[in-house]
Amino acid sequence: LVVSWWTRQDKRLLVAAALVVLLATGVWELERRIVTEKERLTARVLDFRDAVQDKDEEFAGVFDFFSNSEPSLKVMATAGLRLVTFEDRIRVTTLETSLTSNSTRGETRFRANVSLNIAGYGSVGRQPTMWSLTWRKEADEWRIIKVRRFHPLSHKEMPPLTRAN
Repeated sequence: LVVSWWTRQDKRLLVAAALVVLLATGVWELERRIVTEKERLTARVLDFRDAVQDKDEEFAGVFDFFSNSEPSLKVMATAGLRLVTFEDRIRVTTLETSLTSNSTRGETRFRANVSLNIAGYGSVGRQPTMWSLTWRKEADEWRIIKVRRFHPLSHKEMPPLTRAN
């Protein structure tokens, strides 16, 4: 439109080009402001990663992500986090999110890796892992109700706190 306006000097074409730019900007802004439940759950995984990375003495920040109906998950998280010290930032990749049951349940699958120092073993280098978290929406907040760990290459399920990959 701009090239046509330039060659013809027709002001209607310039106005049309300006309207197209304004419309595209409006659509982009509208798309940016609309956040779906799937996007919220994906963001929740990254917030969970940050809470695990920044673990405090009582793990309160981590516990906020687990459902109160699953206290065994909090015990498992406490046991695991007490065993490790992170030597660098946790990197999450291949994050996939799916929702079921009218967007009140969801599953996230992702790979995470980080360099670890494990109590009793010392520094073990970068450890690749693969996780599946099942989430339930409780009081308008996504909470973890199930944790599953998989071998990063074979994709076979394994116990969450197993050292071997």
